[in-house]
Amino acid sequence: MSVLYLLEPQSIIHKEGGRLVVKKGGDTLHSVHIFRLDQVVIMGPVILTPAVIRTLLQEGVDTVFMSRRGYYYGRLQGPESKNIVLRRDQFGRFTDPGFVLSTAKAVVKGKLRNQRALLQRLMRNQKGIDLKKAVDGIGRLTDLADSAADLDELRGYEGQAAATYFPAWGKGLKVDGLSFSRRIRRPPKDPVNALLSLGYTLLLNNVLAAAHSTGLDPYLGALHAVDYGRPSLALDLMEEWRPLIIDTLVLSVLNLGVLTDRDFTTNPLKGEDDIRDEEIDGKGPGTCLTDAGWRKYIGQFERRMATEVTFHLNDQHLSYRDAIRQQARHFASYVRGESDIYRPMPLR
Repeated sequence: MSVLYLLEPQSIIHKEGGRLVVKKGGDTLHSVHIFRLDQVVIMGPVILTPAVIRTLLQEGVDTVFMSRRGYYYGRLQGPESKNIVLRRDQFGRFTDPGFVLSTAKAVVKGKLRNQRALLQRLMRNQKGIDLKKAVDGIGRLTDLADSAADLDELRGYEGQAAATYFPAWGKGLKVDGLSFSRRIRRPPKDPVNALLSLGYTLLLNNVLAAAHSTGLDPYLGALHAVDYGRPSLALDLMEEWRPLIIDTLVLSVLNLGVLTDRDFTTNPLKGEDDIRDEEIDGKGPGTCLTDAGWRKYIGQFERRMATEVTFHLNDQHLSYRDAIRQQARHFASYVRGESDIYRPMPLR
């Protein structure tokens, strides 16, 4: 199964037999068998014919809409999962404050442990980089998170860990003239923040698809507060994967020179690119990828998602994409009471 990314502005997607065909101005740009598709990601002004929309819905192909800057708009999906029993169990369990807090703790501890492990790996692999203070600090915050009395206290420890982690993580960048000190989300002001934001959006698409296919309600989470239109559970389940997939990927594509300053541009932040439930950290121009940069980054992201890892619950060798799906199934078993605790995927 594969993912089809559609980036060409004003292109039109047609259905011809069992294939999707991408055309623009009378020219055929690309075609792909529908049965091979797991997901379609539409970035910017791309037109789908009614026949294509109907086919994607009938075949259950997850279809995601994003702006050219990589901001998530929404998705096209068929009927909801028929697993009403799982959703009933999810809503029932999430009425228990103790269950919600223990779930949120597992999410935070999983993320912090992976952040700490990534910093430790950077120290092992890069000479002259000392991140011990940050490693120890995140370790202490992980212990404090485990003893948090409520969600507000837990979120406070998570925020402190982020303030410790990102400056330390940024020391892993080995590119002349490129530095990183803190996360700036909306709009990202530099190439590093741009790649992190875009990567997290691509990752969220995969976690959302996994939650939907499992039958979970992606809008009812624990750590992330429930809010209109916010996929709180998907954001929860994404946390453990950020260091494993995106943080590692961004360091790799920059340090290896896969992406350079020629692959980025600065454009004013357009109103349609704002995201309702993420605050804008600053005004003015933001940094985004060029068309060529987008294609390179997507290629590297897909390569990362296809990388095989050992799944922690059964030692099975899975791609990251399949591991995310398997982890969503593990969360479902946890919701049903078949697993006593939720076990996030560790960085090994």
